[in-house]
Amino acid sequence: MEPVEKRSKLDMSDVTRKKLDAVLQPITLSDDAVRNIIDIFSKHMELANNPDENTRKKSDLLMGNSFIRDLLDGTEQGEFLGLDLGGTNFRVVRVSFKDGEADTTTQYYTLLESVLCGPVAGVFDFIAESIQDFVNRHGLAKSDEKIPLGFTFSFPSLQVSLNQSVILHWTKTLRCPDGIGDDPVALLEAAIARKAKDLPVKIVAVMSDTVSTLMAGNYLDKKCRIGLILGTGCNAAFVEHISEIDKWTGDDKNPQHVIVNVELGSFGDSGCLDHHRTDYERELDKFSNHPSSFTFEKSCAGMYLGEFVRLVLVKLIQEGVLFGGKGGKLVEERWKFTTSHVTAIESDQGLSTANTMEVLNKFDLDTVATAEDIAVVREVAEVGSRRGAHWIAILMVALVNRVALPEVTIAIDGSLFERHPKYHNSMMEILDKFCPSSKVKLILAKDGSGQGGAFGAVSALRQAARGIRSA
Repeated sequence: MEPVEKRSKLDMSDVTRKKLDAVLQPITLSDDAVRNIIDIFSKHMELANNPDENTRKKSDLLMGNSFIRDLLDGTEQGEFLGLDLGGTNFRVVRVSFKDGEADTTTQYYTLLESVLCGPVAGVFDFIAESIQDFVNRHGLAKSDEKIPLGFTFSFPSLQVSLNQSVILHWTKTLRCPDGIGDDPVALLEAAIARKAKDLPVKIVAVMSDTVSTLMAGNYLDKKCRIGLILGTGCNAAFVEHISEIDKWTGDDKNPQHVIVNVELGSFGDSGCLDHHRTDYERELDKFSNHPSSFTFEKSCAGMYLGEFVRLVLVKLIQEGVLFGGKGGKLVEERWKFTTSHVTAIESDQGLSTANTMEVLNKFDLDTVATAEDIAVVREVAEVGSRRGAHWIAILMVALVNRVALPEVTIAIDGSLFERHPKYHNSMMEILDKFCPSSKVKLILAKDGSGQGGAFGAVSALRQAARGIRSA
């Protein structure tokens, strides 16, 4: 990867430069490290695809069958609904297709705190009532036929069929005491029967947010074969050839591919990446909410990038390189230096330091920071960000190579990719270098998981009409 000597550097003394380089060099991933991580990830994909359950358990990945095989082809017609549930806010989306062109209407709803931590039936009752409100508002309540709905359910689940999954556990803001082991589609259908029994809706597909992001990306760009969530956490889905899935039990009809949900956030939980992790990542993990789990996310996702950069800054403060060896709140308070702070610092261009100074002000360091201190802080934010972007791009290399097409577009949704000014270019450094057989393009599919849910409903109907069996 880009050596320390080739980074853009701001003015600082030779002594400071030497000390800073000594700290930053170990967190820069070498080409050999990149190749090794790609190999390890590829091996874990193979393990997860094995027909033997005990062999699959050796993998850190899920490689789950989404059961969605049909992508959009530009001939779509009719009305479809998408439901996207991922936390406090959820959205209902109407997609009206005419000759493959989608006219989309979206409405947001907010779950109250009392509902989020109450019985799961209360959550789904509110969702059912919100769908009823949506169809009433948009003149769909008296539809002669039931409107196909695709349900994006952004919580860890085991997919059983196109419209059935099993909830594994709650994350984010949802803290229901029950619901684990239940099917979210069945829960929603029961809530509709209780609260909106005349609702003209049929739930035909349930999927992860990575799958729906891929579907949304495929609408924007027909060469899209990978969907990536890169926000607070990270995960990916991609279009896999069924001939490469040893555990495949579906038919071999066309299309001979299926969208696979990788669940890559836990890659490394087995210890397979330990020799590539830094002391900063180990300390970050130790004081995180989920120690020894979600290992990969802790190297690249928005929940953790700020703390990673803070720990590097603390190291430099302790060595007397920064702020005269005194960092105050920056040293004392874990998790207060966030990824939004890193993004702000990275937004400074050239000699401008306004954003960096604003961040330092929040930690009472703006009045003591020298020009050299500011230069050091900016370079640490840059190198820490590049490391995170390189980590996620390395896994994208492996997926691009699995897709094996001359041109591959990756659709990305998530606040980190959207707001960080340099993540795109840093990811492309890896993809351009390690995907020699494919031209890779990154696109933003903002809020794609709602619209993508409706697109998944399109696929479900087409597959049912052709008798395609994905399991």
